[in-house]
Amino acid sequence: DLGYFFNQSVSRLDDGARTYTSGLVENTLNYNKAFGKHSLDVLVGQTYQYISALNRNGHSENFTEPYFPVLDNGSNKTASGNLIETTLTGLLGRVNYNYDDRYLLTISGRRDGSSRFRNGLKNGFFPSAALAWRISNESFFKVSKDIITDLKLRGGYGKLGNTNIGDYLFIPTINNNIVYNFNGQKVFGGLQTSIVNPNIQWENNETTNIGLDATILNGKFDLTAEYYKRTTTGILVNVPIPSSTGSVNQSILTNAGKIRNSGLEFMVTYHKTGDFKLDISANLSTVNNKVLALGGNNEPIYGVGSKTVVGGQIGEHFGYVSDGIFQSQQEVDDHAFQSAATAPGDIRFKDINGDDVINADDRAFLGSAIPNLNYGFNITAAYKNFDMSVFASGSSGFLINSRLYRDLMLTTDYINRHEDILNRWTPANTNTNIPRLISNDPNQNQRDSDREGWLQNGKYLRINTLMLGYTFKPNVIPGLSRARIYATAQNLYSFQGYKGYNPDFTSGVLEPGFDAGSFPKPRTIMLGVQLGF
Repeated sequence: DLGYFFNQSVSRLDDGARTYTSGLVENTLNYNKAFGKHSLDVLVGQTYQYISALNRNGHSENFTEPYFPVLDNGSNKTASGNLIETTLTGLLGRVNYNYDDRYLLTISGRRDGSSRFRNGLKNGFFPSAALAWRISNESFFKVSKDIITDLKLRGGYGKLGNTNIGDYLFIPTINNNIVYNFNGQKVFGGLQTSIVNPNIQWENNETTNIGLDATILNGKFDLTAEYYKRTTTGILVNVPIPSSTGSVNQSILTNAGKIRNSGLEFMVTYHKTGDFKLDISANLSTVNNKVLALGGNNEPIYGVGSKTVVGGQIGEHFGYVSDGIFQSQQEVDDHAFQSAATAPGDIRFKDINGDDVINADDRAFLGSAIPNLNYGFNITAAYKNFDMSVFASGSSGFLINSRLYRDLMLTTDYINRHEDILNRWTPANTNTNIPRLISNDPNQNQRDSDREGWLQNGKYLRINTLMLGYTFKPNVIPGLSRARIYATAQNLYSFQGYKGYNPDFTSGVLEPGFDAGSFPKPRTIMLGVQLGF
C-alpha cells in the first residue's frame, strides 16, 4: 500500500514485447535529352513499403515475496497479442521540359494504393503540373541586369493524398464476450457492437498557386510573392451518430469534411559578399481558413471547448462569455440566474439570448484556434574563419485552450496549484479576475469560457537554432586538411505569453486550439569537431 493514490493490494506483473518491422523498396529510371534550345528530363519509378507490428502481452497476479518478475510465479495468468500490417504501393512519373531557359514545364503524377482502405477504394491518383515563364530572358525585356537580374512568373496545381489514420478502421469488430441466456444457461457469444464506415477512402489535398520570383541589384536581393489556395476534400473525421443506433462508439470515421486554406506568402533574402559574408532571409505568410462542408446534413461538430460549422473556421473556440466577477450578493440577485449557490467571488457570465437564465444557449464563438500569420527569419554570417547562423520562427493571431493550466487552477482536487491561484478572489482581495475557491464549484467557474487564462494568446517567436563555429587554416594541424570546431544550441528560447509549454503543439483536426498537455521541447547544447584528412 503506497498511500491514497496507490492503494493496489494485489501484486501484478505485465510483461510485453513488440516486434516492429519495416521495409522500403524504390526503383527509378531517368532519361535526359538536350536538343537545340530544348531539354527534357523524364523519370519513372515504383515504390513498395511494408510495416508490421507484432505485440505479445502476458499478465499474472498474486506474487509473493521476493516477487521474482516471472509470469509463472503468479496466478490468474492471461495472454494476448495482435499483429498489425500496413502496405503502401506506388507508381510514379515526372517530366521536366525547358525551352531556352524561358519556358519551364513540370508534369508529374503518381498512383498509390493503401491497405488502410477496402478493395475498390485502395488506390488514388495524384497529379501535379507547374509552369514558369522567365520574363527576364525575353528579347523585349530591356531592363538592366544591374537592376533586375532575374524575373520569373510561375503557377502550379497539385493534388496529394493522406492516409494518416489507423489500420483496419473500415472493418467492423466483434465483441466475443457477450453473454446470452439459453434455457437458464449462460453462453458466451459474439456481436458487432460498433458501427464503422466501410467506404472510407483517401483524403485529398488540392493546391493552386501563382507567384513571382525576382532577383535584383546584381543578386543582392531575392524577392518572392505568392498567392495560394489549398482545398482539402474528404477529410477523415469522426462524425457523431445517434445513440439509438446501439453502437458503442458515439462517432464514426468518415470522409466528411471539406476545408479551404488560402493566403499570401512573401520572402525576402539579402546577400552580402566580401570578407564579411552575410545572408539574411525573412518570410511571412497569411492563412484564411474556411469550412466548406461537414458531410451528411452539415451538422456542427463539437470538440473540447470548440465548435466547427460550415462557413466558419475549423475548431473555433466556443463557450460562455465572462463579464467579470460578482462583488456582492446584490450583483448576483440583479443578474440572470446562474445557479442557486452562485455567490460573490464567482464569475459572471453574459446572458447572450436575454432570457435571464445562463445555460448552453448562451454560448458563443470566442476566437480563432488557427494562426492567421506565420513568420520566420534565417541569418548566416561569416568573417574570416568565424561563422554563425540563427534560425527562428513563430505564429500569431490565435488562442490556446490549455488543459494543463486549467487543471492547475482546479479548486476541487488533490493536486498542486498554479501560482496564479494565489491571487484568487477573497473579501479582502476583490481586484482580481480569478474566482473564489469553493468545493464542487457550484457556479461552474471551470466551464469553457473566455475567462482570464482559459483562452491564452498563442503568439510566439522561437529561436530554433543558434550555431557558432571556427575553421582553422588548412594544414595548421599536421595531417589535417581541414579542422573546424562549433557549438550549436537548439530550441534556445521562446518569446511567448502562453503559460503552457509549447504554443506550436499538435492537436486533433477538429480541435487545433486545444492543448491536451504537450511535452516541453528540450533545449539541446552540442559541441562538435569536424576533421578532414
